[in-house]
Amino acid sequence: MSGAPGTAGPARAVGRVVLVRPWTDARSGGGCCAGPVPRPHAHDASGDPVGAAYRALRGELPDLDVQVVDVANTAWLLPAVLRRARARVGTLGALRCALGATRAGSVLVDGQRVGDLEELAPDELVAVVRRAATA
Repeated sequence: MSGAPGTAGPARAVGRVVLVRPWTDARSGGGCCAGPVPRPHAHDASGDPVGAAYRALRGELPDLDVQVVDVANTAWLLPAVLRRARARVGTLGALRCALGATRAGSVLVDGQRVGDLEELAPDELVAVVRRAATA
């Protein structure tokens, strides 16, 4: 992130934001069309917190690397968190980050858990990611 409008300027660049799917979304891929779909039907975006978060982050911070991960994908998630967090918080801190990263709904900024997808509205999520990027 390089000096996004409305910010005081970055203290450091965020390498990656990871959105860990909440349990309500983890197996189905999210949204109202994940299971049996009655045709025709209206789409309910409120049932897709991952999609709303992803769209908000990509819209406000287009240069950001945003990854969406299933909570069960620990084979990718744990090493990715350890690599990202170790540089910022050391080995012991990175292990603590890895424990928090496997919580469904986690929002991770460079390996550190900064929020929960089911608790943050999309605009709040963008603000949390911006704060973590300049910390």
